Amino acid sequence: MQNKKKLLLLSIIQFVLLLALLGNIMYFKQSADTFKIKSESLDPVEPLLGHYAALSYDFDSISRDNWKGKTELKEGKTAYIVFRKGDNNLYLFDYATDQRPKHSKFIKATVEYVYWGSGEDEDVDEINFKHNLSRFYIPESQMDKYNRGGNEYIVTIQQKGDRSVVKAVDVQ
Repeated sequence: MQNKKKLLLLSIIQFVLLLALLGNIMYFKQSADTFKIKSESLDPVEPLLGHYAALSYDFDSISRDNWKGKTELKEGKTAYIVFRKGDNNLYLFDYATDQRPKHSKFIKATVEYVYWGSGEDEDVDEINFKHNLSRFYIPESQMDKYNRGGNEYIVTIQQKGDRSVVKAVDVQ
């Protein structure tokens, strides 16, 4: 009898944890802000991982002029990619910083690579970012529409707090 009670309690705890996880996901989907940015496809099909659009953005690699951070820039440090509203309700890359913006659309990223050129070669300064918006898995029924490298896409992003996810990708 004691084992049955323990088993029932364990089952109830697992069920409650599952409901909490699903509730968290549903709350994010319902309450997150959405905005759209431009992207380009690099390699849309990977046989081993399935069908996905490998997306690249103009803010994946930026120059020193686009960095507005206040602390020393190091690999592995948290950064924020900030957007400004452009034409047709598309958001365009504005700048990157290490301070969380208060009244702008942004995504959280990690500094992956920093290269400062020599004094005479200022135009080779480069900062690369890693973020979770670089892949979008494609439903099998829509694969033909996405199955061309070099396409330009409009990416709809859901963002709440520091969390950002790709909601949809439309071929432009």
